Amino acid sequence: MRFFGAAVLLVTSLLFTQPALAQSRVALVIGNGAYEKVPELPNPTRDAADIGRALERLDFKVTQVRNMTAQEMRKAVVEFGRSAEGADLAVVFYAGHGMEVGGENWLIPISAELRSDTDIESEAISLRSVSLQVSKARKLGLVILDACRNNPFAAKMKRSIATRAVARGLAPTEPSDNVLIAYAARDGTTASDGDGRNSPFTASLLRHIETPGLEISFLFRRVRDDVMAATRREQQPFVYGSLSKEEIYLKAPAASAQAPAASPPAAAAPAEDEKFWLAIQTSTVAAVFEEFLTKYPRSGHAAEARQRIKDLKASELAAVPSVSASPASDASGRQGPDTKAVVRNVFAPEDNQKVAAIAAAQQLKLPSFTISSSRDVQPKSDSRFVGVWSNKRGWTNGKGRYAMLIVTEVSATGLAKGYYLWGPPTKASWVKDEAGYQSFAEYITDNKFSITGTPVTVRMEKNVLALSSFRKEKPSETASIELRPVWQLVPVPEDVEPSTKREKAAQPHAVKKENAAESHVPGGVGGASMEERYRACKKLVKGFARREACARTGVI
Repeated sequence: MRFFGAAVLLVTSLLFTQPALAQSRVALVIGNGAYEKVPELPNPTRDAADIGRALERLDFKVTQVRNMTAQEMRKAVVEFGRSAEGADLAVVFYAGHGMEVGGENWLIPISAELRSDTDIESEAISLRSVSLQVSKARKLGLVILDACRNNPFAAKMKRSIATRAVARGLAPTEPSDNVLIAYAARDGTTASDGDGRNSPFTASLLRHIETPGLEISFLFRRVRDDVMAATRREQQPFVYGSLSKEEIYLKAPAASAQAPAASPPAAAAPAEDEKFWLAIQTSTVAAVFEEFLTKYPRSGHAAEARQRIKDLKASELAAVPSVSASPASDASGRQGPDTKAVVRNVFAPEDNQKVAAIAAAQQLKLPSFTISSSRDVQPKSDSRFVGVWSNKRGWTNGKGRYAMLIVTEVSATGLAKGYYLWGPPTKASWVKDEAGYQSFAEYITDNKFSITGTPVTVRMEKNVLALSSFRKEKPSETASIELRPVWQLVPVPEDVEPSTKREKAAQPHAVKKENAAESHVPGGVGGASMEERYRACKKLVKGFARREACARTGVI
């Protein structure tokens, strides 16, 4: 009977643990940059670290390694293959050198010397072997290669057979049924390493990989479009392999994550915590997330809130030396006064209401937009452009129509994206079209960019966006307007003054009323750190957004 009971227990445990295995997610993330025989690559280790953190937030069990020798890489790939057996999803991300030899693709460890093409099998890792390991996953095996850079090994490699090709980039590949392989640049071409913290390919992947409800095929379509725009169509990412009609998500749609319909009392609590989370998720104040955990300890976002607290406090400690140092350098190594600000503003519901009020008062058609705020990337000088910009008066000192500029994000390569809005025409307007808006994606160069098709030139001057345009029929006839921030991602230095005198004319009533309320500052809050000021503000101010603003500025 004891034996029979033990057998029943074993079978029961197997039955109940098998579904858990089927839902598991595993990932191997490799970043090779410190090559011993050729110049180092600066970005792969950073690319791998950032992708690893993103996959962890997506509930992957991540094995993260960097700067590996051939023996270490082989061992890591084999061990990962064992963990991929029975997993639902298995992902390998590799950043570093890769090359094609004789039609086969190879990932290059840091110890490789590759004096001859015959050395490749002993000194490198074949893409085929990596593909075989991820194919053990039940649902999807995914290999992502940011490894198509210009390869210094190929130039000095001795050929054993004159006809054996050592081509630039990687060769096309044909993975098995459940495997997708994504290249940073399609076969036969090379990828840019980029000037920022991440390569253009990885920067775009980080931007979209955690988007809820973005099916895996559309994820890489978005990455393709981003990279082609960022590299002026010189680099085209490519995905090899085909999947069945079943939809696959790295982050499930919001609707699928909700609990089944229940009685109204049971559904009320999740709705409240979700609303609170959506408002604070881009905050950079750890105390905001501590307050969230106090109110909603059982929320589905509790684990993410704890991780955010951990990350923010670690970032705060890491930033301490740079505060007393000279102006911090941006991701490309250049120094500037704008890069030392680490704190980002939160685009709170109150800010959204303020923008909507201005748009309504000026009869602007407001598009649906979201502000990108990646907390893992150090702000650069171009981050000042991200925000909502408006003016109390219209073009040409109020004679023309109203305008608003919304810059939703600036990529690592300086690609600004957003919307240009214009109001109804006036008597002085060159064109009599109705109010509307235009989306744009333009590169910032020397603190300016041009919106094609309109045409409008945008230049940053002392935290004022000076817009200028010319009349197509009479190019010598020009118009201008200055836009100031209604909301800005990177806090504005207090010593920045507008480039010209402030307009004396009054703005429409709704906006004027808000500005009057903002100028009333009843008192200040002391505290050495933002966390101390936030706790002091919490006692004096209602609403998390106002508390956070109070903590940043020190005023109520």
